[in-house]
Amino acid sequence: MAHAHRTLALLALAAALLPPAAAQTREPQPAPVAADAGGPVTPADIMALRDMRDVEISPDGRTILFTVQAQMATFTPDQRTIWSVPADGSAPARRFITSAGADDSPRWSPDGRAIAFVSDRKNPLAGTAPTGLTFTSDLDPADRAPVAPRQLWRIARDGGEAVPLTALPGDIGAFAWSPDGTRIAFLSADPDTAAERADAAAKRDWVEMDRTRHVTRLWLLDLATNSARRISPASVNVTDFSWSPDGKRMAVRLVDTTTINDYLYFGRIALLDLATGTIGKTLIEHATEAPIWSPDGTALVGEVIRTPGFIGLGVRLYDVGADRLTALADDHPGLLTHLRWAPDGRSILALSFEQTRSKLVRIARDGRVTRLADLDGEASDLTLSRDGRGIAVALSSPDRPAEVWAIDGTRARPVTTINPQVAGWKLGQVRQLSWTNSKDGRPVYGVLVTPPGHVAGTPIKTVVQIHGGPEWAWWSGWLGSWHEWAQMLATHGYAVLLPNPRGSDGQGTDFARAIGNDWGGMDYQDVLDGVDMLVAQKIADPARLGIGGWSYGGFMAAWAVTQGDRFKAAVVGAAPANMTAMARITDTPEFPTGYFGEPSAHLADLDKVSSIRALDRVHTPVLVLHGEQDTRVPFTLGLEYYRGLKLLGKPVEMVRYPREPHWFREPEHQADIQRRVLAWFDAHL
Repeated sequence: MAHAHRTLALLALAAALLPPAAAQTREPQPAPVAADAGGPVTPADIMALRDMRDVEISPDGRTILFTVQAQMATFTPDQRTIWSVPADGSAPARRFITSAGADDSPRWSPDGRAIAFVSDRKNPLAGTAPTGLTFTSDLDPADRAPVAPRQLWRIARDGGEAVPLTALPGDIGAFAWSPDGTRIAFLSADPDTAAERADAAAKRDWVEMDRTRHVTRLWLLDLATNSARRISPASVNVTDFSWSPDGKRMAVRLVDTTTINDYLYFGRIALLDLATGTIGKTLIEHATEAPIWSPDGTALVGEVIRTPGFIGLGVRLYDVGADRLTALADDHPGLLTHLRWAPDGRSILALSFEQTRSKLVRIARDGRVTRLADLDGEASDLTLSRDGRGIAVALSSPDRPAEVWAIDGTRARPVTTINPQVAGWKLGQVRQLSWTNSKDGRPVYGVLVTPPGHVAGTPIKTVVQIHGGPEWAWWSGWLGSWHEWAQMLATHGYAVLLPNPRGSDGQGTDFARAIGNDWGGMDYQDVLDGVDMLVAQKIADPARLGIGGWSYGGFMAAWAVTQGDRFKAAVVGAAPANMTAMARITDTPEFPTGYFGEPSAHLADLDKVSSIRALDRVHTPVLVLHGEQDTRVPFTLGLEYYRGLKLLGKPVEMVRYPREPHWFREPEHQADIQRRVLAWFDAHL
């Protein structure tokens, strides 16, 4: 049925893109050949793929748990399932915990005998009938609301029935077992009071901008008594935490408000005394997560946003006894993430994204970085056993979406097959390539995907897809989702260039900062020089070039078509085409300020890079795509670009997607994005 649905959807789209008369007289077309039968990859094939994350190895290193979800590159899918696989790959992965909804975030107890997880399954603690289960909390009975869906559950290592642990009016966020396994700390937001619920019911629901109402609190659940109490005060928002080895203190990440801007940019680290709830002085500013304790409890290591400009991430080591903060590896030519202490406490293991691939590295306490293993693709998680010998990552490689990979010494091997159908697809060839900027000689890296069986020296239609960010990067791994179009386009006969121009991750902080307030300047030159290289190598047909992208990628596509007619088609997704307005209406104002400075003092710089100021120079057909509920790059920015072109009689179309934020969630909309991207480039290239 999936293939039938794909055929109907493609035919419906083709009819929608034609004038009514042409649609009525269209000759019947043969059904497309499915990817698993040797045909090109279609949006329906991409939407049938499963994604995985939450990789968690058992303390003894024998078993790995992970979460499988029904959609690629989606933060909030409706269905998630917890799977299990032997770390040595001796048996296939199997479903371990499953329900009709979402189960995720599996965490082993310290002794490895139990697993805690979060689920939105039916919770017997939420009912009124006796169940033999108990849960108590320190919430005022008068302010208790219905139990929220996402609650904490526990299950034995060998399976059996899962048991609910909480029944709170707020969803459970991050959680962690205490070192001795007797308690679980977790995050949950304070609920509305009875008076606030009455106001909402009466439509007295006005919103005072940037006012904090209910913060997220740190809770402690005592597993012996099944009672929970709030530890952190109501004056601060706790977004992350980590236990000290002795179980007496927490390193907490605090934010003073509940705004997304402060959450992203102004997290700070302090120590919280679990006996008194007292929060100490700030130890680390601009932290992105709670740091992790060294095994002996004498140090903390974590990531921070580098200042000035909040561009780039850095590793910071805090010596608890000496009250000293030290920068580690700031000159490292890559992006260091997923920090984990080695069991001996002498060094930290981490993932390093360099150029277009990930590596497993070791960071010494003096900041020296040593490469341990090269990973063929992009790693997105890292987990270690208690003795450090068991290491696993989530890794997407060029020929398959993310899998669980076990690392043994310098070698990595997959131990799962989440999407077996992909093995039968004829995929595009993925390879890293590099070139230099023609104006300043700076090296630039990127990824090229060419069609299956492409003959060298044969110029073909080519699409340049620009990533979001700007501080992000393309990878030499799997490139197929609603947001990553390369494999779909390549199997339909396109070469796809995925450049990492200045401003990207993968070449260190200086490279990420090199874009400054020059969006559309030297970064665009980096892109053009990559295109020139492909033309010179007779890969790209200069008469059939397209460009597209999402967010900053949409900005670059919108900008490119104002700079000349080199590109014959463009897809502009969620683009800040008017940076002057963007700087004042985005929900993360520190983002544009970090690149351009305070808006009132830098209006000329913002105006200079706003493509809406040059719409008269656009002659390329443009497709604009935008979510109506986007607060990061508000919908009005895409609408302004579209209306401006339309009023000038330019070739432009726009599709608006109800309910969608900046990063799309709904499967039908995700599939439609891909169908329209393919149809647009097919029609114009």
